[in-house]
Amino acid sequence: MKKKILLVECMSTGVNYIEDIIKRGFEPVILEGHHVGPEDGVALIRQERRQVREKLPKDIPIIDENPDYEAVLRQVKKFSPVHVVTGSEFGVPLTVRLAHDLGLPGNPLDRIDAMTQKDAMHEALRLAGIRYIRGHVVHSVEEAHRCYDEFGENGVVVKLTRGAGTQGLSMCDSREEMVEAVRKGLETTIQSVDEKSELLIQERIHGKEYIVNTVSCQGEHRMVSMWSYDKVRLPNGTNAYNYAENVIELGIGHSRLIRYAFDVLDAIGIQYGPVHGEYMIDEKGPVLIEVNCRPMGGGLPRQFLDLLWGQHETDSALDAYIAPERFRRQKHMPYRPLCKGAIKVFILPEDVTLDSAPVLQISRKLRSFYSGAFGRVGREYTLLEQTSNLETSGGYLYLLHKDEKVVQQDLKLLHLLEMQFSQMLFNESSKISAKPKGETDITDIMKKMRFMGSTLVFSDTLQEVEGAILVNRDTMRDSYDGFDQGILDLRDPASFADLESIVQQILLFFRKIRRGGQIVVPDATYCHLPYGMDGIEILMKVAGLVIESPEPSSACVVVASVPVSGHVHND
Repeated sequence: MKKKILLVECMSTGVNYIEDIIKRGFEPVILEGHHVGPEDGVALIRQERRQVREKLPKDIPIIDENPDYEAVLRQVKKFSPVHVVTGSEFGVPLTVRLAHDLGLPGNPLDRIDAMTQKDAMHEALRLAGIRYIRGHVVHSVEEAHRCYDEFGENGVVVKLTRGAGTQGLSMCDSREEMVEAVRKGLETTIQSVDEKSELLIQERIHGKEYIVNTVSCQGEHRMVSMWSYDKVRLPNGTNAYNYAENVIELGIGHSRLIRYAFDVLDAIGIQYGPVHGEYMIDEKGPVLIEVNCRPMGGGLPRQFLDLLWGQHETDSALDAYIAPERFRRQKHMPYRPLCKGAIKVFILPEDVTLDSAPVLQISRKLRSFYSGAFGRVGREYTLLEQTSNLETSGGYLYLLHKDEKVVQQDLKLLHLLEMQFSQMLFNESSKISAKPKGETDITDIMKKMRFMGSTLVFSDTLQEVEGAILVNRDTMRDSYDGFDQGILDLRDPASFADLESIVQQILLFFRKIRRGGQIVVPDATYCHLPYGMDGIEILMKVAGLVIESPEPSSACVVVASVPVSGHVHND
């Protein structure tokens, strides 16, 4: 019979533990913990559990949520697990307690607060004599005012004392912003009937943000990956994540950051397992923002991480428990990422009543595209709220490429789209205004553009065109490739009712034209896209086409060429 490894709260990137445990010759057992707190937070946990269950192999045992710890302990003992690991932030306290009570390797029970409470972890740093961020837990606006008087000269940060992601986080530049954030936060953070509502207020540190992901074995630490953040301040006050990119090569100040991260792990008592640490470097050097004693979040696919690092965090974490010699060997390996990678977090600058999601098609055309996760879009489009934290983002995109510039170019394009051309990603059909400036005559376009050779026309009419092959949405996929020229002739507004679908078709049409060929899109077509001419040029850039300078005789058409050399974006 295979030995069991207990996985507490299997969520997000922690799902990777399932296959890793099985590949090591063990059998996973999943435990769902009992949680109290704001209803929306508990509902989010249970929603993630349901999504995980839908994908789990049917034969994996699951121990259901139970508020009676002794009953949970009895159930766990029936499986005789040899190790206990946590798959998410929500499982850390239960993981530590179970490992202690079962006599298994784990982190010290008396250090749970330092591992999970944001005020307690900074107090642990203070006691250890290393740099920390000043802050106080408050239960009222009056206490918040005293915090601002003490260390609010550069603004303050208001956050939950516990929790993952960016829920409840507010970056406040003024006393007035702080008061508003505290009042709102105290109304929604009652943990239980017997506990007071509370928030943590910290001094504001300004600098470059980093992630240092580590794994520990018997108190020895190993860095497994380093990332840097890019964030954007939105008009609603949200300090929104734009993207995280892996650090390809260690630079000035990074060695100091890594040493500091190891000191943080010692200060909070880490002995075993993964830690996702968030840090900032300013003119004084590195300082901890917070640690999460679990794998890095974002639902990162293990194959994506393997392509970036030659390893992934959950597999490396298992070494700490079942292969300590391998852990120590890996600990001495040099830091050598295999390629450039990034996690794009989509920002929704305003509420969107979603009719279609062209982002699903546009993303796949990017040169650095690996995969995406768009859980909020789902199977039925609905209201997407304006981004205020990670949970209200539009989704994640995982990018990688050998050429760092390619990743950076794709990130720049995506950010431009989400902030200035958001309807090209997350679309409300009611916001499209279609008013063509002139009639389309395909034959006339062919003459003016001096077309020679083979021409493909993608049309939603039955108009025959002499000297061209006419295709529609039903016949285009099966048509030949390698045409010399192409014309988009989509005049019917109904063709654009499902923008995601028509974007997919347009991008497929672009691929039918050979290298060096030209593509022409008249006003009677692009007027139906969000942003009109800009909208079709966005699709051309996504497809890797070269937009040509217009001629006076072609004022109502957009012309692009398929590059002769270089990369053409394919599926």
